[in-house]
Amino acid sequence: MVPVTVIGVVVRPRSTFAALAESPRLALGFAAVLGSGVVALVLGLLANQLGGGGGAGTVASLLLPVLFIVYWGAAALIIDAAAGLAGRSGRWRQYLAVSGFTFIPWIAYALLSVVEAAAGASTTAQSLIAWLTFPLLAWFLYLTSLAVFSVFEVTQFVAVALAMLPDAVLLFLLIALLVAANL
Repeated sequence: MVPVTVIGVVVRPRSTFAALAESPRLALGFAAVLGSGVVALVLGLLANQLGGGGGAGTVASLLLPVLFIVYWGAAALIIDAAAGLAGRSGRWRQYLAVSGFTFIPWIAYALLSVVEAAAGASTTAQSLIAWLTFPLLAWFLYLTSLAVFSVFEVTQFVAVALAMLPDAVLLFLLIALLVAANL
């Protein structure tokens, strides 16, 4: 079931997310997040080895599965709370089951990191490859919007706004930490 769903997310995301929302399975969403995190971990370690990233890169790669799971859970709670403004709250478990498959672009992102590291530091090829990460971030936002749209049954514009909210909260927290560190 998971490989079929992964292929569906890549080839036919709208219908796949709609089907996932109709019969949500939390274990399947968790497996997608954890699987994406483990694959990103392996690819991150490989990119770190190729690029000579050292200890910091190794630690960052090793933390990826945990960070994926924490972000997945926090995003579900943030989106569910904000969906309450539209009278659609209380669906965070269903959203968790569906949104696990939004992490698939991070595998491609990690794969690009390997190609970027293999291209060598400060090369034109490395710069070009780095620019390819932006469409992957857009793909992640698109998939997250589809998951929100499928689960919370809001308009597409509200779905995009809700999909961006966890990243806005994360950015706010990072800025607050930077300000607090400079005090």
